[in-house]
Amino acid sequence: MALDPNKIALCWPNYIDDAVVSGGSWVSTLPLTHVQDDRTSVVAKTTSLDPAATQFSITLPKRERLQVLAIYAHNLSATATIRVRVYRDAGQTDLIDDTGWQNVWPVLYGLDDVIWGNDNFWNRRLSEDDRTKYTPLVPVLFEERLLGTSLHVELLDTSNPDGAIMLGRVMPADVWQPIKNLDWNVSHGYDTGTQITRAGDPKRTGYARRVTPKRTVQFQLSNLTEDEAFLRLHRLQRTQDIVGEILYLWSPRPSPTNFARAMIAQQTELNDITHPYHANYEHAMSLLEIL
Repeated sequence: MALDPNKIALCWPNYIDDAVVSGGSWVSTLPLTHVQDDRTSVVAKTTSLDPAATQFSITLPKRERLQVLAIYAHNLSATATIRVRVYRDAGQTDLIDDTGWQNVWPVLYGLDDVIWGNDNFWNRRLSEDDRTKYTPLVPVLFEERLLGTSLHVELLDTSNPDGAIMLGRVMPADVWQPIKNLDWNVSHGYDTGTQITRAGDPKRTGYARRVTPKRTVQFQLSNLTEDEAFLRLHRLQRTQDIVGEILYLWSPRPSPTNFARAMIAQQTELNDITHPYHANYEHAMSLLEIL
């Protein structure tokens, strides 16, 4: 089923940990297997920007439900593109989906963010100078929910100023959308880890130890069926706990405001599923970004 652009999407589990990754050309000390490390500071790095080097395959132990391939903590440039092919078999002979080439970075700026004379005035795409100001995340969504065993990922970024592609984590996953969307009064914000130390002088001068704030979201799902409550969210709590990765999308439709809210996150707590009245279940979720 195609995804509804008017609903949130929660994507899990990440199948990468049990997969076999292969292909491409990678620095020996920063191998492709680093994309299976959940520490995003541990990266895989290609030996060059040649297209033969910047591609790889993911083979799962068995067929799994797939509807997204996400890459995060990457250094892909403003002009990078990506293509994902999904196969029913491990030998990659039975193709079931081909996304074609897509931009890694979507349109990121609103009409008020650019002025006449900017290089990106007409397309409002990422400026290379601003690349470090955004959390690097590329979710590639498939048109339909697939049952696949292997994925082939191609990255084209021959003008990357770093001279190589670096990937922190890769996430092939299933996607779930509620039948009825979340409630109004959803809350998006930031959790700051910045610390300020005050000096003992009369002005109490502050000295900051600044770190990147993590995005947060809290929302309520108040119109769940019994199946949604216990065959989706109850399972999610058990399998993901407060450490498992969840890709949160405000909407599957690419846009500057939707990208601003898209993130890989963890649950901050496991809230109860409540049954307030007949044929209705409710659940509140609180997510904190993984950087």
